[in-house]
Amino acid sequence: MHDVSVRDLVVSVAAGLEVPATLLADALDYLDAGTAPAVAAQIAALEAAIGTTREVAFSSDDERFQLLALLGTVPAARAWFAAEGIDGAIAEASLADLTPKLRDYGIAATGVDWLAKVVTCGVFVLGRLQFEPAEPSPEGPVWNTHIPEAGPLDPAACDESFDRAVAFFRERGDATTNAFACHSWLLDDQLAEYLPAGSNILKFARRFTLTDTETTDAPKDGVTEGDDAVAKFVFRRPLAELSAITPATTLERAVLAHLAAGRHWRERAGIMHV
Repeated sequence: MHDVSVRDLVVSVAAGLEVPATLLADALDYLDAGTAPAVAAQIAALEAAIGTTREVAFSSDDERFQLLALLGTVPAARAWFAAEGIDGAIAEASLADLTPKLRDYGIAATGVDWLAKVVTCGVFVLGRLQFEPAEPSPEGPVWNTHIPEAGPLDPAACDESFDRAVAFFRERGDATTNAFACHSWLLDDQLAEYLPAGSNILKFARRFTLTDTETTDAPKDGVTEGDDAVAKFVFRRPLAELSAITPATTLERAVLAHLAAGRHWRERAGIMHV
């Protein structure tokens, strides 16, 4: 694959996904005759993993390189969705997860492994929620559940998503998996101390039976993964910057009050049987 073909491919995909202009410009500045072969090889490695759920190592930690490879894989991903007979709306919604992640966090803060999973068709958006194909767990095979930042966790919308996921994976030949798993700060039972019992977040959390313990997310250097996750997903900024924030919602006040009291948020794991 020559430089011009990589460039044209990336520019075309970036326009459709509304990739931030500054990120795209930096990546294209990085792309030249010397870097293009490695980018093309990385795209080929990602393409080979499409539909397999196999993790792909990146040959460079440079985010510009990674962005070029991710975007360059999208056309092959679209072709796979079409060949599998998966509804085009599901395909586009699934791949569109690149847009908010790149816009709000960038590759490093999101994690390139997650973005690679998106472009290799390992994550499906089915209504309000995202799901991964079944994988083993101590409780047996589970469909991992993810919660996009797409507005309220309306219970009816979540019901529909779980129903759609069962039907989707059954149609794709998975006749044995009977449980959903979720790993998220939204399952932290400490939220019940602050949120009204009827809140959508608590209704969502109550769907799952916790499978870990409260010490799973133990503090490291005074911070838990849950602390960082709450700062990221509630405020879209690093934990260290929260002291300058004036909370505007019940959830925001809860997050800050909890941290101000010297307590920690936790990412919890849970399972929900079909």
